[in-house]
Amino acid sequence: MSKLTDYYKFEVLKVLKSHRFDCTASTGNYEPLEGKYKTGRDKLNRLYCYYNGVPDTFSANAQRKADRAITDGGCNWSSVYTPDLDNPLLGYGDFISTKDAMLFVFSEDYKQMEVFIARGLKNNVKGLFALLTDGELAEEMEALRQQATPTNAPKP
Repeated sequence: MSKLTDYYKFEVLKVLKSHRFDCTASTGNYEPLEGKYKTGRDKLNRLYCYYNGVPDTFSANAQRKADRAITDGGCNWSSVYTPDLDNPLLGYGDFISTKDAMLFVFSEDYKQMEVFIARGLKNNVKGLFALLTDGELAEEMEALRQQATPTNAPKP
């Protein structure tokens, strides 16, 4: 049974704004992100996010624990935790106001971020992260990558 349900690939394209990642491919069926995509935050209706430090608006507890945060400029999507010192390119979090877990895979230069979503598995996110670091989700991840279609992101 598949644990991962959705996939979104974000990339730093032209230096539009600092720390901005535009969605360049997705499976396109995760409503919390698709809802944002339909209404858009961008004048051209493009889905994007920022990968930054933890905002001051986060609780003191979250600020102490999270390594980074993913936001869209107006709303927090997820805190990002990167607990594996041997592989800081892997992280986890959960999508705000849902019961969904998120796994993050970053490129070496942090210009690409892959987001894998596991619907309903927020309470199992640390176990999912362990499966990720052990390579046990590799087949599921590749299957989702293959299902993804390009989005209307600007060209690099």
